[in-house]
Amino acid sequence: MAKKVLIVEDYPATSKMMAEILEMEGIQSVITPDGTDGLEKATKEKPDLILLDIMLPGMSGLDVCSNLKSNPVTKNIPVIMVSVKAADADVKNGLAKGADGYLSKPFDPFKLIEVVKKNLGM
Repeated sequence: MAKKVLIVEDYPATSKMMAEILEMEGIQSVITPDGTDGLEKATKEKPDLILLDIMLPGMSGLDVCSNLKSNPVTKNIPVIMVSVKAADADVKNGLAKGADGYLSKPFDPFKLIEVVKKNLGM
């Protein structure tokens, strides 16, 4: 069965590109542009991994990550923050909120695949 990744990203071109990269690796994606909807989809879809932007409408990615990690249903789903906010303090803050990894934008497609496969145990 194909692995499923939830992409929570408000910029359509970025989320589409991420989904296309993952599909080439046989990984299914579900996309939402909103933090609040991302929380709902994570609970409903039960993805194997979540790629999460920080700056989102509805709820910030940092708040989404905190909520995911405090919910028994979603706490074990790996979360990779994907953001233009790439200063050391931003990375530390994302990891402190429970993220399992951090990928700065713009990212290399091969790095995205590497990080996703590593966190999916592929």
